[in-house]
Amino acid sequence: MEIFKIWAILGFAFLFMEILTPSMFFLPLGGAAFFAAVAAFKYPDNYWIQGGMFALFAVIFFLVTRPFMRRKPEKFEQTGIEAKYIGQSAQVVKDIGVPNTDGVGTIKIYGEIWQAKSLDGSEIKVGEMVKIIKNDSLIMFVEKCKE
Repeated sequence: MEIFKIWAILGFAFLFMEILTPSMFFLPLGGAAFFAAVAAFKYPDNYWIQGGMFALFAVIFFLVTRPFMRRKPEKFEQTGIEAKYIGQSAQVVKDIGVPNTDGVGTIKIYGEIWQAKSLDGSEIKVGEMVKIIKNDSLIMFVEKCKE
């Protein structure tokens, strides 16, 4: 098998590994392997040139892709329950913190009914407004709104 084909296969293998583990680590190696394949096509007997091209372009591609590897999202975007419910006010529709109910009551927010518990175990009556602090599965933990 000709050496330039081996470099090309190596380049595709690196790109495949990048697809499997999107880390931007194997992408520069894949690009460098393709440049080494071009060098191998031109100079099939000179392994120093092929290896040098691979090393040179690997370094260049790492330097070019490094800013993309280190970039973090500018603003953390919450999704799901955290974004929609946590920190919002809701109305109590069934007493929370009542003995013999394990402290579970219900709240209404956005027209939806959720099970709720008081964060500090206090009793909260029907009609009072509460603030959702956190959730655990399908139970919202709330505290009374400060008026």
